[in-house]
Parts: sequence; structure tokens; C-alpha cells
Amino acid sequence: MGKRSSVAVLTPSRRRARTRPRRRFASTLARRLGLRRLARTSRQTGRIISALLLLGLVGILITFFTSYSFFVYDAEIRGNRLVPAEMIYQASGIDGYSIFWIQPAVVAATLEALPYIRKAVVRCWLPNRVEIVVEEREPIILWRMRGKGLWVDPEGQAMEPLRELPGLIRLEDELGEAAAPDGNLDPAITRGIQSVRRLLPETKLFYYNRPYGLHFIAPEGVQVYLGDGRDMTYKIQVFEALWRRIRREGRAVSLIDLRYRDEPYIR
Repeated sequence: MGKRSSVAVLTPSRRRARTRPRRRFASTLARRLGLRRLARTSRQTGRIISALLLLGLVGILITFFTSYSFFVYDAEIRGNRLVPAEMIYQASGIDGYSIFWIQPAVVAATLEALPYIRKAVVRCWLPNRVEIVVEEREPIILWRMRGKGLWVDPEGQAMEPLRELPGLIRLEDELGEAAAPDGNLDPAITRGIQSVRRLLPETKLFYYNRPYGLHFIAPEGVQVYLGDGRDMTYKIQVFEALWRRIRREGRAVSLIDLRYRDEPYIR
């Protein structure tokens, strides 16, 4: 029992004696070669470089966002024929803004909110170049009502006239009764006017009031009543058929009344 105990005690002490010199040797070698100092210095150098890079990046960003070279003071505007370029530029809201703050989609939506602009495309390039390409609404009707005139495009969109524009179809509507709830011209009435113009290109003057609705004077002095905007497509089809038959037969007619869908009246 005694021998076994002494062997058990001596064996661990022999192992510790063998491992300690190795650790001391490695530690001494690291100190002599300066590896620890080199590691600490490398970490500090890395932090300094990272900080300098960050400061440099911040400086570049500050320069981009504050330098006048990146601010917008004009734009290239194309596609406009009726709307002045200055009006489009001012409505875009980009004057004096950094190119980095301009969002082309937002600017395009702002321009398309104008009654004159159907579509807008906005592009930006560094350092401060902006291009705006617009598709304007084309006025075809001069809608006179309540003492003022409005341009109207083929979809019924009404807009304030910007200048004299010859060749427009005239719609006389003294009380503004042809207006849709949104203030534009009733789309059905707009379509009715265009349909009549396709059939009778020489017809340039239309009227609208509550009793007769849309009406006009056809060639040879024939009064034509189309009524309000309801069933306008059907009424135009009936008018086309009646007008061709009248011309073919050579009948003398002074009135074609289509205000009531199922009761056309000819006199």
C-alpha cells in the first residue's frame, strides 16, 4: 500500500516539472521577439486606420451634400409645346435642392398632378444635371361657361387657357351645366362632341343647357338635340343612321330630336 501511494504522488510532480520550462521558454521567446508588443501595436494601428477612413468618408459625404456643385438651379425640359418651360421647372419643386435629395418618381408625380401634363419622366445625373420630359394634354375644346373659357382635352380634363389657341371646337354652356362632379367636362358629352366631329368635321360650335342637353346645328340648318350625357354612344349611333338616310333620301329636315332614347323625333 505504501509503495502505491508514493508512486501516485511522484507521478504528477514529474509532469509539472516537465511542462513549466516549456511555458517559460515560450513566454521568454515572445518577449524577446516583441510579438506581444507587435500584436498590440497592430491592433492600435488598425483602429487608427479605421477611424481615419470613417472620418474621410464622413468628410466626403458632407462635401457631397453641402457643395454648391451638387445643387440644382435649372433643368433640361423637353416635350412641352403649350406649357412654358419655366412653369414646369417651378412646379417640379427641385430648384435649389441637392441632387442627392431629388427623387425622380416623386417629381414626376408632382408634375403629372398639373392638369396640363399627362405624363412626366425625370432623370438625374451627377453633379447637378436634371432632365424632365413631359407629354402634354392636347386641348380640343374651348368650353365657355360662367363667363370664362377652359381648355378641354379628349378625356374631358379641363384646364385654364395659357394663351390663344386657334382651331378649337367651341362649347357654349352658359350655366356650366355640362360639368362633371369633379369640375371637368362630362366625359360622355366630350365623347359625343368628338363623335359628331368625326361624322360632320365642319361642325365647330356646340351648345349645352338643361332643356336640350348637348345640341348643335348640322349643315343646312338642321337642329340636333342629343340630351344629357346618358346613352350618348347610342344616341350618336342613331343620329349617324338617321343622318345618312336623310342625306340619301334628300329629305328636307329642320330638327332631329334624340333626347329620349326610344322616341327619336324628326321634323
